[in-house]
Amino acid sequence: MASTTEKVVVDKSGNPLTNAFASAVRFVRYMTASPTARVASFYELNDRRLSGTSAYRDVLGLNSLYVNYGWWEAGCADHDEACEALAEKLGEAAGIAEGDDVLDVGFGYAEQDFHWMRTRNPARIVGLNVTRSQVETGRRRAEEMKLSDRVDLRVGSATDVPFGPGSFDRVVALESACHFDTRQKFFEEAFRVLRPGGVLATFDLVPRVLPPGRRTLLTRVDKWGRGRVILECNWYPRSVYADKLRETGFTDVEVRDVSNRVLIPQALHSRKRLDAADIQHLSRFQRRQMRAYANLIARRAIVQEYVLAVARKPEDA
Repeated sequence: MASTTEKVVVDKSGNPLTNAFASAVRFVRYMTASPTARVASFYELNDRRLSGTSAYRDVLGLNSLYVNYGWWEAGCADHDEACEALAEKLGEAAGIAEGDDVLDVGFGYAEQDFHWMRTRNPARIVGLNVTRSQVETGRRRAEEMKLSDRVDLRVGSATDVPFGPGSFDRVVALESACHFDTRQKFFEEAFRVLRPGGVLATFDLVPRVLPPGRRTLLTRVDKWGRGRVILECNWYPRSVYADKLRETGFTDVEVRDVSNRVLIPQALHSRKRLDAADIQHLSRFQRRQMRAYANLIARRAIVQEYVLAVARKPEDA
């Protein structure tokens, strides 16, 4: 099934030196950011709106502003389609339905929110995000789609939600909860703002439990790579993830490994795209960059799990 997401036109013009300088400035901000500002600066560094000239966008074949790995069913050969499928899986898991009030925390550019408005028709979606440029872009797109009255996108924190108890039917976090300071505080806030019977659903990253003999250099490299944007206190296996949800008060808790539909096929897609006719203009250096990226994702699947977590607030809570 082809993606129904509206294509986002990225301006590929501009002075290469100016673009390179802007990228360098964002990189310095990221490397020097305080722990609390690091996640926002990371996504500023990887701003999809500014990646029109990048190998990343060209190789993956991105025409949308989704910021996720995608859900890869058999026969899927389009990254935007996979990203939309992942959003649909999360909407289905959360049970987003017509008339619902939804809180989306860490919403990226809100592509999934616009998708849910088209396909599930909730009454409203409120989004909180610490990356200001993403919020601004999402707001502009909501205005263009005439959805500003129903898609309310704000700069805000997952651990300090500015709404009272029982404000939402569904709370979702698509590949974002691992960044929160802390994820446990987010669980508590989600429980507080959910109505009785409401559902929390997340797609998230957790460590894969490996036998002692398989804890290799790759594990240490992975720790170094994720350490700047994922707090160590958030890095626990899915069994602990489920326990923490139950300790918060949630019931009907399920945390399931879905890596075989996400990380591995995304890496295979990236590798296959390196031979596509429409990217032959890329330099050898850019190709090496993207091959390294595909290999990184494949190796990441060895030491990480990509999980779908679903939990419900009791009716009598």
